[in-house]
Amino acid sequence: MNGGERWSLVRSSQKWSSVEVTAGQSTEFILDLAFTGEEEGFYQPAWVEITPPDETRALKIEWPWATGTLVDQRSATHPGTFVNPIG
Repeated sequence: MNGGERWSLVRSSQKWSSVEVTAGQSTEFILDLAFTGEEEGFYQPAWVEITPPDETRALKIEWPWATGTLVDQRSATHPGTFVNPIG
C-alpha cells in the first residue's frame, strides 16, 4: 500500500460456514471498502493479497480502482473497510 506498508483488513462479524469447492466450481467473498476523496490520511493500494482458507500462499491481484483511495482505519473501533466470509 503506501510506500510498501501492509494493512491486514479486519474480518467482519458475519457468521461463516464451511464451503467445499471442487474442480470447475467457484465461490466468492466481498470486501467492504471505505473510499475517500481526501488528500491526507488515506491509502492508495497498488495490489491486494488474498490468502484463501487453509492455504499458505496468497493470490496477488492489482488494485482495480485506479483512483480509489481508502480511509486509514487501522485504529478504528468500527472500520468501514473489512473482509466478509467466503460463501
